[in-house]
Amino acid sequence: MSATVEAWKCAKICAAMFVLFAMGLGLYWTFSAEYGDGLEVTMEHAGVSEGESAYSAPLGYGENYLASFAMGAVGFGAVAALAFLVMEFLKRRK
Repeated sequence: MSATVEAWKCAKICAAMFVLFAMGLGLYWTFSAEYGDGLEVTMEHAGVSEGESAYSAPLGYGENYLASFAMGAVGFGAVAALAFLVMEFLKRRK
């Protein structure tokens, strides 16, 4: 199999994963907007309030769909680039 065919196959897989992420994010926002997560619900039932945050992430996780999608795309790109670099390193090492 040629390198071009393998590259297209990889691109198709990445595009499919990206589309699945976008669709899954839509479902996440549909169901999470109204309800709290398990920890929030448990704390609410126990009458415990949320304390001060011990750590604040440098980038937001997304307060809306587009911000979440953008952060997911950045994360996806970073992981894909890192995986590519590791594979190239291992291939050249042979």
